[in-house]
Amino acid sequence: MAEIEIAPLSERLSDDDVAELSGHLEKLGAGRLPTEDDGGSTSASDHIEDSVLDEFFDRLEAHDAAAEIYLPIEFEGTVEVAELRVGSLSALADALEEMQDELGVEKNDDDDDDEDDDDRLIDEQLREVWKLFHASAKSALDRKLALHVKS
Repeated sequence: MAEIEIAPLSERLSDDDVAELSGHLEKLGAGRLPTEDDGGSTSASDHIEDSVLDEFFDRLEAHDAAAEIYLPIEFEGTVEVAELRVGSLSALADALEEMQDELGVEKNDDDDDDEDDDDRLIDEQLREVWKLFHASAKSALDRKLALHVKS
């Protein structure tokens, strides 16, 4: 099972990895990493099936927004540190906004008789993951902490 967590970078990256990340971000013109005053972490969800997360990541990848860590600063693309992709929470928020219509998050799908039960189940699971990512991204931005996706 996969997990979404809002936590300081230090909970997943070593000091050397954080320094390497800062260097990459500086080259991108992203500025400095925010200070991490709030040392506590919050688990947003720990019950996401790996197959559903893989499908969701495929969709994020189509929007150039797939990453294992999202930071509360703006920059384009992703950087890799410690074999993890690091992206921007604002890029994630933009991708989620575009995906909202694709996934029909606010639509009532009761009239979709053409879809079989498996497709409906997968679509519903993807909508639930979208909602978790959306709420977690907002919370991480508010707290100025990183959003971690662990599988």
